Amino acid sequence: MSKPDLRAKKSDRDVLDNLGALIGGQIKRGMNKLEEVIADAKKESNEEHKDSKFMGYVKVFLDDPAVAAVTPSSRFLVDRTVKAMDLAHAKVIVEYGAARGVMTKRILEKMRPDAELIAIEFNAALYEELKKVSDPRMTTVHGDVREIEKILAKHGRHGADVIVSGVPFAFFSGRGRHELLTKTSALLNPGGRFVAYQVTTHLIPMLKDYFSNVDIQFEVRNMPPHFVFTALK
Repeated sequence: MSKPDLRAKKSDRDVLDNLGALIGGQIKRGMNKLEEVIADAKKESNEEHKDSKFMGYVKVFLDDPAVAAVTPSSRFLVDRTVKAMDLAHAKVIVEYGAARGVMTKRILEKMRPDAELIAIEFNAALYEELKKVSDPRMTTVHGDVREIEKILAKHGRHGADVIVSGVPFAFFSGRGRHELLTKTSALLNPGGRFVAYQVTTHLIPMLKDYFSNVDIQFEVRNMPPHFVFTALK
């Protein structure tokens, strides 16, 4: 029975990998058009004013390839991700790549009154927006998630119950992904969970090396569509 089970898992993984590669290819082709969209939008001053927040997000995406998505996360992706975090049982929450705080705000709405959120953003422009989110339970950090252990120690924390990531692991090298997953797994408290919303499937073959149970969901109601991975320690 074990051999057929292994073949089935490999088949599922291949399908997801192919789907992730297809989505990634479409996004790369779309990026070639984004600068044209920005240029056209600037010609129309009224439209530029009306859509300034959206176009600003696109501009940041083009300037910084480490930004995960072309547009802010949809409410569907946010709801699916926050549900996977199981915030009712979390006291210390860490957010990798908080961007402008779309996911952050929902986390703050759903987390416990006695919980703490440490939201980390590397991009300077997005961090300035993130700082506008005000909640006494939240600490905002302008930093690199690859130094997460130092960031937590600086703020008097050495572990977390939930770590959620919007950081695109696809932009890290294979070694870089493993190093961050190693740190993430080590910092999670027993029974903790790592939730990552990603455009690609790069994490699928790695998560099972670090976590006891991995759930994979796909949210199409987002631009671009995202996978949501939930990994339990």
